[in-house]
Order: sequence, then structure tokens, then C-alpha cells
Amino acid sequence: MTVQELDLAGITDSGLRADYIASSQLFRKIGRGRFLGRYMMHPAKRPYFDTFFSFVCYIDDLADDINLSVDVRARRLDEWQRTYMAIAQGEDLKSDHPLSVSEQTDAALARALVHTLRTWDLPYLRVPEFVDGHRKALTTYEYADQEELDDFLETVTLLPAIWINQIFEPLSEDAEQLCRHTITAFQLLDFIWDLREDLDLGRLYLPLDHLARFGLTRADLDRQIGSGYISDSLRELIQFEIDIAREHMNAGRSWPQTLHPTARIFMETDIQTHDSMFPEMIKDDYAFFKSPRRGLDFVSGRMIPRTAKAIARARKANQQATRAGYRIRPPYRGTEA
Repeated sequence: MTVQELDLAGITDSGLRADYIASSQLFRKIGRGRFLGRYMMHPAKRPYFDTFFSFVCYIDDLADDINLSVDVRARRLDEWQRTYMAIAQGEDLKSDHPLSVSEQTDAALARALVHTLRTWDLPYLRVPEFVDGHRKALTTYEYADQEELDDFLETVTLLPAIWINQIFEPLSEDAEQLCRHTITAFQLLDFIWDLREDLDLGRLYLPLDHLARFGLTRADLDRQIGSGYISDSLRELIQFEIDIAREHMNAGRSWPQTLHPTARIFMETDIQTHDSMFPEMIKDDYAFFKSPRRGLDFVSGRMIPRTAKAIARARKANQQATRAGYRIRPPYRGTEA
């Protein structure tokens, strides 16, 4: 993050600027290819973009760190939530020892996130709902039906999606519903793409009643995915799940057109990236599931040229918006000195 980006956002308090910089550095470290998405945003919006996505990635990583036990991961989620709520409620952080690196990271991200959410008039006191969704998922290893999976999606996937929709400055009342469809499609695609990885972690995000519909059990998936052999029943299940994701994607495909131009190209590129997953999973008779591989993102080999073009297009769109008088909303001042 640059000084110019913070200046353009109107963030002047030195301590808060340091928190935003720390959050951006964290995003660069853990955000993988998504970090390049910041360069599709207007420079004045990048501090908020970095902080929000850093928050989502950070909580995801705390929950998914296979090097830590479930109990330790739950404790870390609790620690971050306590830090966040103390800051959100204006309390001083109390400690009888110098803060560890992880405690410093927790606090900096929490301060920047509170400021981001309050700047955009978002329900900052609902953040624990998102954390709690991840906490519940630590000990949920499968979902009986779509209703159970929808509960997970609502808190872990769609709650932050609706917030980022506001930061993207929607121009239409339809934007939120389109956002819900698009982000649901993204998540369902990830569930299908990551089947082998999730099974290895002891998790399954395809509802069990979907498996039963095709005469399959969880053990069948565990045995076949990555084995080099895919049964006809498994092909039918995979296509069924892909079709559901495609329905959501098609229903939400116009979401970028309902957003301010300073956010539009990022979402168009993200949709294109996820669209490319559909043919990859079904080509050569579903060969992908015989030997699954890493997911696609903005820095995947075939996506790099598209990402570079999107950044160039976004730069022009953002410059045009500036010339037309675009100004980011004034930052929340309640947490500044």
C-alpha cells in the first residue's frame, strides 16, 4: 500500500495508516493471486479492498491451518474475535506482556477492519457471526442436505459477500441478489474443484443426499477421487453439482454491470476466472477428478495475460472516473485521533 493510496482515501491518522499498511502487507502474504485484484480498484479504494480481503483470507487461514489442532484453531479464532470486539466497542486492549507477532497482527487487522466497515456503514458488530460460522465448521465434517449447507454458505460465504458488494458501490437495488448468486457459484465451484483436498482433510461439502441421489456414499468418493478411476455414477454427480453452480453463475452474471465502474472490471475478471473452471473439470471425460490439481486464480499460468489486460483496462477506467469527478466516500473519523 502506498502513501498516495492512503491520502486519496482520506485516511490521515498515523496509527490508523500503519494498521492499513499492516493489513495490506498481510493480504500480500496470504491473499495468493487475489492480491493483484487491488490494482483493478481505484487507488482511493485500495486500502479498504486490501483490509477486507485480508480479513476474509486471515480468518479462512486460521480455520484451515492443518498444522494446528482443531482446539488450537478454535482458540485462535476466539482470540481474534475478542480483540476485534474490544476494538469495535472502543475498549483498550489489555495485556500483561508485550504483544506477540500474532497478537499485533490481530490488533492491526481488527482496527483497520472496524474503520473500513464503519466507513462504508456496514454492520461491524456482526463480524462475530462470520467467525462463528468458521468455528462451527471446524467440527462439521459433512452436510446432510442442501439446507444444512445453506446455513454454512449464509454465514461464511454470503455475509462477507454482501459487505463487499457495498464497498464496490452498487448502482442498482438488484446488485445484492446478483452478488449472492455469483458468490454462491464461486463457492460451489470451489467445493467441486477441491473435492480431493477436502476429503483428505476429513471434510465433504457436497450434501449427502446429493450423493444418495446417484447411489453413492462418501466412501465411494474417497475411494475414486484421485484414483485414476471415475464411475458413471460419480460423473453424473459431478455434472449435477456443476450444473447447480452454473445456474447460480448465469443468474448472477450481470452483477458487475450493477457496480460502480471503479469495481466493475475486478468482478468481470473474477467471473471469467471461475468460468474457466467449468471446462477444466469436464474435459477429457472428467479426467480432472482422476488427478486433481491446484485451483485457478489471477496468477495461474493461463490467467496471467488476462489479469494483466484487466489491470490495464481498470487503470484507464479509474482515471476516467477521476476525471469525471469520482471521489471516495469520506472515511469514518470516530477511530481517528
